[in-house]
Amino acid sequence: MTDLDSHASGATNASDEAGADLRRSLAAALGTVAISDEELAAFSAALLTRHRNALRCRSEIDQADLSFPVRPVDWYSLGYHCTDSEARPSRTLDYAAGDFFIQDAGSMLALAACEADVPPQRDRLICDLCAAPGGKSSALLESIGDGFLLANEPIKSRIAPLAYNLARTGNDRYAISSLDPEVLQTRLGGVFDLVLADVPCSGQALLGRGKQSLAAVSPTQIEHSALRARRILSSAIGLLRPGGRLVLSTCTFADAENESQVRWLLEKDGVAAEPIDRLADYASDDSGCSYRLWPHRHRCAGSFAASLRSDIGAAAAVEPASRKKRKRREKPERLPDELGEWFGVTPQRYQVAGAVIWAWPEDAPSWAESISAAGPELTYRTGQTWKPSHEASLRRTGALRGLQSVDVDDSTAQQFLSGQPIACALTGWCVVRHRGRPLGWIKASRGTGKNHLPAAARMEVGVG
Repeated sequence: MTDLDSHASGATNASDEAGADLRRSLAAALGTVAISDEELAAFSAALLTRHRNALRCRSEIDQADLSFPVRPVDWYSLGYHCTDSEARPSRTLDYAAGDFFIQDAGSMLALAACEADVPPQRDRLICDLCAAPGGKSSALLESIGDGFLLANEPIKSRIAPLAYNLARTGNDRYAISSLDPEVLQTRLGGVFDLVLADVPCSGQALLGRGKQSLAAVSPTQIEHSALRARRILSSAIGLLRPGGRLVLSTCTFADAENESQVRWLLEKDGVAAEPIDRLADYASDDSGCSYRLWPHRHRCAGSFAASLRSDIGAAAAVEPASRKKRKRREKPERLPDELGEWFGVTPQRYQVAGAVIWAWPEDAPSWAESISAAGPELTYRTGQTWKPSHEASLRRTGALRGLQSVDVDDSTAQQFLSGQPIACALTGWCVVRHRGRPLGWIKASRGTGKNHLPAAARMEVGVG
């Protein structure tokens, strides 16, 4: 045997041993979750494979409206897999216009448990307890109707991408808080109809994307994640009104972080399983409320979701925020005079935060201003000059939408999205629209619209 052959043989043996170690670790992590040795090998291999993202569409977008071939995601009616490996959905005008978001199909399991793809039967008050970067929060916001979403993200550095993803929905019926779940419960306990707890976890489903190391399957990491999640879940239960629903979600496969957590919750007085009939094919145990997606079975990175109902809120609810002394809102001497020119109306519910102003619908919950670390941005200041915010240009619902707009063709939309000025016969601030969908602001004068699209929102697109 040559040195080269010996080296290759050694590398193969090392790889085989590493694969065997991973399978043993996965088998231990799965615990009582039944899986054969043969399937364990397929699961282990698929776990290290990068799965292509899927599309999550707005409810008004039909499969036929998309400019590339797709097939439905089985567990979520607004989800689609792109079947053309050469297509780049994120480089289309339809993506730029917010017709769809891009995310792993596995993350849509929790959205199905939240019933985010069906018209709301009532206007729900929803809390996404660990909301960044906003893939699930934006879906909940699109489904909100006349309800309201609180997107809570305890890590302040993650608020910016969350705020941007919520703004892309064009909906202003949300607030963003940045509180530890225990603190949030003391302020808004017993309030919400639905709480999504997409808890921090060992992240085993992220291995294929290179966003997690093999430490994700270690007993130490799993135990640490499970203990942290239990603290969060205790607060999540306390946030619910009597009869409210808790959806637990993870992107991991360890029993200790998934089914065991559900069993622990079901041992609490007043907590019951809330089965989701449409997800029965994905049931992971006999609890009647726990569901799994597997990377080797379902062509996604995989995920876990559970649905529970709680009446604990009746006893745990704190004094409603509306009865507490509300934090005094900082207001300028007067709002910018230009607001009427930009939007046609001025807000009655708003908050000044340094050089930005957030504004909410008049029927937003009474606690919206006092709880917020961010919100639907309306205007910002550079020096002494106020300008309309990019987020406000994307508004599709509510009263505070751009008053002037110009609808452009495909070529001009591409030009605008690349950051270039465009021709415009109007004067002043105008929202650029493509087939009625808002893209951003221009400030028009003498036949030219100066581009005010933020650098982060600019992109090179094809005709979609």
